[in-house]
Amino acid sequence: MKTTTMLMTTAVFTCTIAACHGPKEKAGAARDEAAANASGVPYEGDGPAERAGRAADRVDRAAAKARESRADALEDQGRAIEAQADAEADTLEQQAKSIREAAKVKARELNRKAENLESPS
Repeated sequence: MKTTTMLMTTAVFTCTIAACHGPKEKAGAARDEAAANASGVPYEGDGPAERAGRAADRVDRAAAKARESRADALEDQGRAIEAQADAEADTLEQQAKSIREAAKVKARELNRKAENLESPS
């Protein structure tokens, strides 16, 4: 996901620097140009529909960036949960090892006692 975020950030940055025209801005410009041509006025760019489209494209980019940020946060949360589970599992494995070792010691002790009972001195 980090690669996707990085690519998206680069694309947004590139579009911002190059004054990239988004799809809604382009559609607005086409509407403005058609309206200008229909009324016999030369279209000079930056009409109201184009500006509205530009704003809508900015909103879309911001929403996409917010979704990516939420996705990254969820992935980070998932990694944190996995790390916590691994740490807890390691602790439990260590406890199990200690319990098994204690059981072996006790079993050896009981076996020695049983052998002492079986063989009279």
